[in-house]
Amino acid sequence: MCYTAKVNAKINLCLDVKAKRPDGYHEIDSLFHSIQLSDTLSIKKANKKAIYSKNKQIPLNRNNVVLKAILTLERDVGRELNCTFSLKKNIPVSAGLGGGSANAAGALLLANKLFDLGLTIEELALTAKKVGADVPFMLYGGSCLVRGIGEKVTRSVPAPPWGLLLIKPPFGIRTKVAYELLDNESKALLHFNPLEVEKAIVSRDVDKVKKEIGNTFTEPILKKCPSLRVITDTLGEMGVEQVNISGSGPTLYALTENCNIIEELEDRLKDKIPKWKWPENHIAGKYNRGSLIVRGKNIKPWIHFTTLSSSGWRL
Repeated sequence: MCYTAKVNAKINLCLDVKAKRPDGYHEIDSLFHSIQLSDTLSIKKANKKAIYSKNKQIPLNRNNVVLKAILTLERDVGRELNCTFSLKKNIPVSAGLGGGSANAAGALLLANKLFDLGLTIEELALTAKKVGADVPFMLYGGSCLVRGIGEKVTRSVPAPPWGLLLIKPPFGIRTKVAYELLDNESKALLHFNPLEVEKAIVSRDVDKVKKEIGNTFTEPILKKCPSLRVITDTLGEMGVEQVNISGSGPTLYALTENCNIIEELEDRLKDKIPKWKWPENHIAGKYNRGSLIVRGKNIKPWIHFTTLSSSGWRL
């Protein structure tokens, strides 16, 4: 018996990062929304736990969040859940789009079905919050207000399938260092109200949504990543003025109905970033854990047009 799930990525239509807690985590006040960009995860019973993927960026040992999820569920239900997973990646890795969290949520949903555990989404969410901050939302999907450190999830009204442009440059951002960056610039940070975004979605006012969306990480990250500023400025020249980071980055997103924007954006960036030589890849070391930037390859950016989604997964 084999079961398969499509698990969607997410963006933060609003992410307000608040003060650091005594336990080292930061409180957030956010509006998460699923998008029509998904990974495919399959499960079947086996003699041992394992995961297989052709994507070389995916660890295939117990550092993989899918295996972490099944081991956590195993402890919570008090029974052995030996199985193997097969993962086909479409969501970029380390992009701020919640790909790993989506995979973990998919693992919980699939194991619940394969082993006939009979757990509700709310019961699975208790396990999910032990796996990762964004995993509980991925179980609910659609649109949700997310507070605390990600464990307080309240369903909201999903937006229509509005168009969404995603741009991921070929380098990464270390989330832990990004939060440290916010701590160092706490007095100058911008803050945003997800409830205003929610109201605009309820009224189906996309222009109001564009005005209200925001992310505390956006300006501090743009200051440290010159090519991200180049991308946002270029989009502004093209009439797309409201551009934000999803999560802690580095992926940028913009609500737009212009599905033909990709080719023009690539052409303009090619002139501004000659031979795709990204400055960030020359100021950071791949193995320097104290660096904000994870060095990538000097290749063209991943640019993708999709839509917002009213659901987070499909079995």
